[in-house]
Amino acid sequence: MIRRRLPRLVLALLPALAALAAACSSPAAPSAAPTATSASDPAGASTPATAAPTHRPHPSPFKTLAGYLAGRSGVITAAVYDARGRHLWVYHPGVLEYTASIVKVEIMGTAMWQAQRAGQPVPPSQLALMTPMIEISDNTSATDLLADVGGPAAVLRFDHAAGLTDTTPHSSAPIPGTPWPGWGLTTTTARDEVTLVRRFAFGNPVLAGPNRDHGLYLMEHVAGDEDWGVTGGVPAGTTVALKNGWIQFPQALPYSAAGGWQIDSIGWVHGNGRDYVLAVLTRDNPSELYGEDTIGAISRQIYAELGSPAS
Repeated sequence: MIRRRLPRLVLALLPALAALAAACSSPAAPSAAPTATSASDPAGASTPATAAPTHRPHPSPFKTLAGYLAGRSGVITAAVYDARGRHLWVYHPGVLEYTASIVKVEIMGTAMWQAQRAGQPVPPSQLALMTPMIEISDNTSATDLLADVGGPAAVLRFDHAAGLTDTTPHSSAPIPGTPWPGWGLTTTTARDEVTLVRRFAFGNPVLAGPNRDHGLYLMEHVAGDEDWGVTGGVPAGTTVALKNGWIQFPQALPYSAAGGWQIDSIGWVHGNGRDYVLAVLTRDNPSELYGEDTIGAISRQIYAELGSPAS
C-alpha cells in the first residue's frame, strides 16, 4: 500500500463539550523533565520466546528526537518496540493520556479474546461492527460492539490478560452535555498501547492467529483520511497496520488542559528492513494538525533510525 498523507475533513466537535468541565478536575501536571527509558524485551512479551534477536539493540531513537520534542507544545509520550533487536524504548514513561479512538483496537481485541476463550469464532454480527469501527473509525459501531462484549468491565479483563497494566476502560455513556461516547476517555500509556498492538503483530497466547490476521487486515486498510501518524516517513512497499484517534476538549479534564487536542497514533510497521511497533500519544496540542505533525515527525525519525536492511 502506498503510504502518503491525504487531505481529510476535520470533525468539528460540538460546543456542548464545554459542559464536560463541570464533571472534571484540573489537569494533572506532567513530569518536570520528560525522560526516556530503555529495556530488553519484557516478560510476557508477544514475540516468541524462542526467537533470537536478528539485530543488535539500537541506541534509543528518542535521544535524537529530544531537542525536537522539547520544543513542541503539549505533553508527549511515546514507546517503540523493535522486534529485530527485541528492545523497547519509552519516552516520558508512565504518563496517562486519553485514548480517543485508538481504544477501538482494545474493543476489537476483547471481542476476539472472548470468542477464543469460548472456543468459537467471532460472531458475524461482531465482525460486521469491527470493519467500520476500524477502517473508517465509526463511533456507533464502537459503541455497539463495546456493549455487545460486556462493557468496560469486559475490556478490562482483556486488558489484564493482554498485559495492559496501566489502562482503565471508560463507559460509552455520553460525555455530559455532548453526544460523544465516553469510551474515548479511556486512559492509557504509550507502553500499554505498544503491548496492545504487539498482541496483533506477533504470535502470542492471548489472540489466535486467525483473529490477529483479521485485526491486522482491518488496520492495514484504514480509509485514506485515516492514513497519517505512524505512517509518517514510511515509503511505499512497507506495510503499516494502524489506528488513530483525535478529540478536542475546550475545557480542562484531569489529563487535558482547556482547549487542547488529544492526538494519538498506534501501529505496526514492517518491511523494507523494519519490524517495529510504535505508539505516540499527545495532548494539549493547539490544533489537530499540530498534533498530527508532531507524531509524523516522530514516525519519520523512528523509521529512519530503526533497522535499515542488515548488511
